[in-house]
Amino acid sequence: MNTPTILARSGATFRAAAAVPPLAAPALAAMALLALACAPEDEQPARIFAEVPTFEGSIDLEIGEMDGDDPYLFTRIASIVGDAQGRLLVADGQTSEIRVFEADGTFALRAGGYGEGPGELTDICCLAIGPDGELWVRESARYSVFALQSASAEYLRGMRSLHPGTRGLREPFTFDADGNLVNVGPVTSEDGTNLTAQLRGVTARLLVSPDGAVDTVVLANADRQYTGQATSEFVREAEGRSIRGIMYLHHWFGPAWIHAHADGGAWAEAVTSHYSINYHHPDGTVSLIEGPPLEGPVLSPDERTTAESRIQRDLDRSDLDNHPFGIPDRKPPLAGMFFDAGGRLWVEKSAADGAETREADVWAGTELVARYRWPRRINELPTPWATDSMLYGVTTDSLGVQRVARVRFETGN
Repeated sequence: MNTPTILARSGATFRAAAAVPPLAAPALAAMALLALACAPEDEQPARIFAEVPTFEGSIDLEIGEMDGDDPYLFTRIASIVGDAQGRLLVADGQTSEIRVFEADGTFALRAGGYGEGPGELTDICCLAIGPDGELWVRESARYSVFALQSASAEYLRGMRSLHPGTRGLREPFTFDADGNLVNVGPVTSEDGTNLTAQLRGVTARLLVSPDGAVDTVVLANADRQYTGQATSEFVREAEGRSIRGIMYLHHWFGPAWIHAHADGGAWAEAVTSHYSINYHHPDGTVSLIEGPPLEGPVLSPDERTTAESRIQRDLDRSDLDNHPFGIPDRKPPLAGMFFDAGGRLWVEKSAADGAETREADVWAGTELVARYRWPRRINELPTPWATDSMLYGVTTDSLGVQRVARVRFETGN
């Protein structure tokens, strides 16, 4: 196992997260459900996984209207989370409100509202239930903490952001096994070779101790974090002046770096081009999750046209003659991942254009335990909130109206 590298920075402890070395993969595979025979690499049989139950999901409740009563009119749903009472908490970004609904979809109460005073909210990122059952709301400038009663919400306290001056922050946060805040967000990069990292920083986990000390773990090196991204400097002439800027370019339908975080201290990171996930246990050890061999779906003609138009748009906005990325024949095999309320990792696989369902392999630690399918009209963002029997997500209709949708799962096999 690699030992994390200590990077000292102004009193905070910086560590580069250890990743499983590439040579560890064969050793881990040898301990899988079926050992591979001693044969040439191109003749080795495919790794065999145990049969796991498949759960089929269907939407049984949607909350939201195009017009009508105010609590049911959503503008931009930023985050969703469930509480111990079975209620659903929804963050509405435009109104800066937290709206609470009973399990049957009935509106119960609201908290927040736009402003910068105590109990008011601005630029909401995401929600989480703290270890004491309190509602934590992450904003760009701070955290706000509320106690939710049956019919009201009481503002308790606030905490300044660990990323002052950053707007539009959309990274998650969790709590470790001791109840300490784990703040995920950008930090200054020590990598002088990656221009994007120099400009935008790298993503890290910032563990806040009770005494206020911060232990910072960078999730992966800069090149890995910015997989499928590049930068280009450009010059614009305006009113007799030269204006310099930076253009961020993406590999459309190409690989990307992804990460997910669970309450209790576990987290995971991967690149979507390979079903190979670095799973970080709460004790700091790292395991490699290797999924079944998987190819991403072939791009449809419509998707290829979309990629072409986006590449041309990038070229029109930059001074480049050629785009740094081409158009792949296939999507990456992985679409994303997230942890459910029970700490299981859901690894979502890419779907073909026009597919009606999403599918995820679900892992308890490094053991594949289930497979879940649910309607594809549930948006990828905000990240769904799930348990072993249901999932809450967001749908958007043809008029752009957003609704919260609940998916119920039943065993399909």
